Amino acid sequence: MNRLSHLARWLAAALILFGAAPAMAALIHFDDIAPDIYSSGDVLQTSGYTFLFLADPTSAANGWSSGVGALLDGGADSSCDILACPSGASGNYLAILNDGGLQLSHAQGFMLAGFDYSFIAPVAGGIDQNWGQLQLSGLLRDGSMMTATLDFPGQGSDGNYHFQPALLPAAFGSQVFVNLTFNACIFNALGLCSNTLAFPAFNQAQFGLDNISINAVAEPPTSMLMLAGLCAIGMLSRRRQAHRLQGA
Repeated sequence: MNRLSHLARWLAAALILFGAAPAMAALIHFDDIAPDIYSSGDVLQTSGYTFLFLADPTSAANGWSSGVGALLDGGADSSCDILACPSGASGNYLAILNDGGLQLSHAQGFMLAGFDYSFIAPVAGGIDQNWGQLQLSGLLRDGSMMTATLDFPGQGSDGNYHFQPALLPAAFGSQVFVNLTFNACIFNALGLCSNTLAFPAFNQAQFGLDNISINAVAEPPTSMLMLAGLCAIGMLSRRRQAHRLQGA
């Protein structure tokens, strides 16, 4: 029975480790997807991950559909004829426009390792200033929320906005998310960073995302679950036998 007990503990520990271990990491760079435009409610799926495009606050409040996203070729000048699109993308990148948002999800949950981001100015030639922030809001497995805000990078010496790696809080890298929402806010005259129905951003809350590094969380295989079940049965049998011996 001692062997059975040791085996049960070993398998239980293995099952916990297996369930907590991430699967193969994915780097989503969008280069294998043709450039396109997206409205709120549209879904983009790639590498097992789902990207849901979210309406701006005014459209969401009124049940309207709005154009909020585009997959752009960073190497094509024709991608942006009005917007001040960012530099530094090696290929395609995802642009969230007109105060919209984006929700990332995976069926088994995922861990976020990092991503590149940039501000997308509504017009070219604007002054270099801190226009706003990227807002992250993640739903965790226990139902709690984790949030973070990241200042947008300013203009480079060439006058363009550039992609840069996100400096995420350390706690973000150790959490398993059910979904993660990306939004932007713009600083208003009151100094508040806002993109709400009460304080709209007037289609200036726009950003680009690229090179999203994430780890899907693996589910335990059926064989491991069966072994864990057999161990539980064995442990229950041992307890019953011990109770019989005590009552004898």
